[in-house]
Amino acid sequence: MYVKLLRSSWDDFAICAGVLTGALLLSLLPSILFSSPPLMISGLILPIVSAFLILIFSLSYFGFQFSHLVRFGSTRRRSLALTFSVAATVALFCMLLSALLTGAEGLLVSIRRDVPPNTEIFSLPLWAWFAIPLAAIAMGALCGTILHRFGKKGMWALWAIWMSVCFIPQIFNSYLDHLPDLTLPGIASGAALFLAFCWSIWYLLRAPVRE
Repeated sequence: MYVKLLRSSWDDFAICAGVLTGALLLSLLPSILFSSPPLMISGLILPIVSAFLILIFSLSYFGFQFSHLVRFGSTRRRSLALTFSVAATVALFCMLLSALLTGAEGLLVSIRRDVPPNTEIFSLPLWAWFAIPLAAIAMGALCGTILHRFGKKGMWALWAIWMSVCFIPQIFNSYLDHLPDLTLPGIASGAALFLAFCWSIWYLLRAPVRE
């Protein structure tokens, strides 16, 4: 069943590959058009783009694919395990492809003779490359569960979550100078996401599925 789901999701992998490759080309476009040194920002942009891709596809899997599997006679636990497996596979594909494209960018830039030797390379820390797919899957599971629970009304909840993600960092930005350390807010945010993820799992194992 897992292999069949992967085969039916081949277009998802194609979309991820196309979007990530396009993001890399866009980051290199200014240096190609104007013959200027590249910015070397793929290690920063590609993981962020991957996060959005993982979030969107995880939302789709947990919000719709899970219900389809249950309707076709699969148990809830097996359906949830299959949904997790496919979401994790997409996440692994996105992050590995991001790392591969980032390395390819560095290789191509090293061939060019007009690149200064002290060119700064922008990249996320190593721990972020592991935290991003985990957080994106958890967030996608939460959003998918909200749609599963509330239907069309859940779109308002997703809109509220999106607005919070967009504006809360800007609101707290004015208070950063008064915070000696961002460890506690980070831990609180991670704990809140983990609890919300646990609720998603609890609900999906018990929620009614419409015929």
